[in-house]
Formats: sequence, C-alpha cells, structure tokens
Amino acid sequence: MLLANINEVIKASPAIQVQGKMTHLQRRAWNVLLANAYNELPEKEIHSVSVTELASKLGYESNDLPYLKETLEALVDFRVEWNILGKDKKDNEWGIATLLASANIKNGICTYAFAPHLRPKLHNPRIYTRLNLRLQNRFNGQYALILWEVCFDYFDTNRGTGETPFIPLEILRELLGIESNEYPLFPELNRTVIKPALKEINDLTDYFVEVEQKRIGRKVAELKFSITKVKQLPVKESVFPDIEDLLPVAIELVQVGIERKMARNIAEEAWAFVSAEKLPPAENYPDFLAYVSEKIEMSLSASVRNRGGYVIEAIRENYIDERIQKERLERAERIKQEALEAAEETFRIRRNNVLRQAIQADPTLIEKAAERVETYHPRRRLNEYDTATEAYRESTMVKVAIEDAIADHFCKDKLAPILQNYQDEKARILTNR
Repeated sequence: MLLANINEVIKASPAIQVQGKMTHLQRRAWNVLLANAYNELPEKEIHSVSVTELASKLGYESNDLPYLKETLEALVDFRVEWNILGKDKKDNEWGIATLLASANIKNGICTYAFAPHLRPKLHNPRIYTRLNLRLQNRFNGQYALILWEVCFDYFDTNRGTGETPFIPLEILRELLGIESNEYPLFPELNRTVIKPALKEINDLTDYFVEVEQKRIGRKVAELKFSITKVKQLPVKESVFPDIEDLLPVAIELVQVGIERKMARNIAEEAWAFVSAEKLPPAENYPDFLAYVSEKIEMSLSASVRNRGGYVIEAIRENYIDERIQKERLERAERIKQEALEAAEETFRIRRNNVLRQAIQADPTLIEKAAERVETYHPRRRLNEYDTATEAYRESTMVKVAIEDAIADHFCKDKLAPILQNYQDEKARILTNR
C-alpha cells in the first residue's frame, strides 16, 4: 500500500509513553514510519519508504535531506520503556529499546528497522490506540501532540470517554520531554505548556480534554487528564476501524447510534433525503457532510431519549438552531485563520531553509545581494557598517532586506515551487468553507 493512502497508525502504549525531548517533527515522523511498516512487522525486519513519500506525508520538501537525516538520527537515540504509567496491570514485564534500531538512505529510498524486543509489541500490542496521521499534522506545538497521544491511549470508543491515571509531575515532564530545569514551578509549567496544549487539542479536534490536579501539601504533585468526545467538526477523524468502508457521512451517523443500513441510505441519497420544501440554499453549506455534522451537533444539546431518531428527523426536516449555526461559523472561521497562519509559517520556514542553505554554500551572496538593496532605510543602515556581512548579522532590517534580495535575484527558481505550494494551500483554505 502507498504511504499516501495510509491515514492511521496502530500505536502501542510503549511507543506512546516515550521518555525524552522529542521534537514535533520527530514524533510525527515516528508515527508515519510505524504506519508504513505496520503490516510487514511480523515478516520483515527492514522496511522501506521513498524519501519523497515520507517528506510529503510530513509536509516538507523532499530535497532537505539533512533535516530528514537529523530526524532519523534522533529516533535512533530515543529510548522506550514498557508500561511507564502502569496501564497494563497484568504485565509486570520491564523492557527498554530505542524507537528505531537503524536507518539508511540510498538512491532516494529510506530503509529502517525496529529493535527485536520492540517489534512484537508494536504489531500485536495488548494495549494500543489508533492515531490519525492527518490529525497529527494539525498540531503546531509538540506538547499538544504528545499530550493528545497520552490521553487518547486511555480513550474508550464504546463509552466515548476515558481518563489517564494521576501522573506525577516528574513523570509527566519525562513524557513531554521537558528537562528538570525547564519550568521548575508548576504555575509556569501549567501556563506555558499544559494550558496551551489543552487549548490546541480542544480547538482542533472533536474531543475535549480537561485536567484534574492532586496536591501534596500546598503543591500540585500529580495531574490526571480526562478525554471526552463532545462535538463534531467538518472534518471527521474516524477511530472506528469496523466502519471504515462507509462513506464519511455514514460514519458520522453510525457513531451517534443510527443503524448501519439507514446511515448508508442517508449518505447515498444525500440532499435527496432532505424534504424538498426544507432544502437549505446551496450556499449555506460546503457539502452534505457539513449539513449532517450540524444536525448531529444539535443533538448533543437537545434533551432527547432517542438521539439517532432525532438526528434522522433533524436531517430530513432541516431543524435549525441559530446558536449552533453561529458557533459553527465562528469555529470554521477560527480554524481557517489558524490554517492560514500555519501555512504562512510553513512557507516562511521552508523559504528560510533555502536561503540559509544558499548562504552556507556561497557566503558571498550576502555581499552580492547587498548591492541590490535600494530601499532607503535598509540602505542607510547598510552604510553604517564596514561590511554587508556585519550589517546582516547585526541589523534585523538589513537581514530582511538582504534575504529578500537573495530570494528575488539568486534563489528565485529554488523558491518557486515552495511559493506555488503556499499559494495553492492558501487558495484551498480560502475556498474550503
């Protein structure tokens, strides 16, 4: 199966509860590599994926090999311990391994292997969770993704809720990859790490995570996280493997208790299922899935015994709740703005990588580009220094002007595909209501 078609990874608790300072990209890369290798784990020791596919799945340029090599090298260095939080109470086994045993890149192909002790746990874990690879790319902060994985490891799909045990702060720090001298006081840790991570999870997913504190004396010593499925977003991230053959609309409906046959029927009929006299204007919803998601969200606040029946009738008769419609519009706009900001930040990082590599390859580019700076204020600042390189290092204004000149006159061809990807992504976000 092509990596592009793999959207979920079955991830064992040992691989979720990782100790060490892992970056956001490294954790995402590990998830992608595991998803790519999962079906082969029983028979193969070495797995392979093209560098282009891997880079595409992670959302960065395939020609940035040093970046990919650094990521793989870090995964070989990270250790995994079994059962850190004591989730598997029946298993007293202890073990330790690294996330990757080895990795190799040759002729555009990345091959890699897992440690022998870890392989059986990864393929047939007694306790595991299914993580959505598309969802992980939404997170901007590394702490949000880690905390999401830890919480979802305890999520019960049948009950729609779950909670972690109380986690001592020193262990939570290890799981989040926070050094002992970072945020030593809990108020700072809470303000800088935990609260922003929870906000990101609650804003970007259709799950709600909250935290409970346990004190020893006057100090907060342990935290427990509870996770609940509470709302429907326009893009559904399924965690129910037994209904993955259904259309997205049918998956939404089955998960609120509607019988599979009826759910399939509604999904296939789409707008034809809605009473003709109650059809909404076409411009009100980007697609039928958004319409159905709104009716499901209405059922969450409605006092009804038969939620499935309510949703069916709400779809057929186009029930209206102006408050929910307003909240959904505001949420969609917020998500759109965040997506635009993320796309701009990705473009900026990729552009800066190209410029950095160009300057490293030819340091004289700074002097050459400085000759092309004509804007008054940067030009005046340039003239205050003995060399353009000195000005570049000391003045942010000059640095920006010189990098713009390098981009326009010396790296235009290299930056063209990056700019085009950004413009395409921006257009997609703006047109996707």
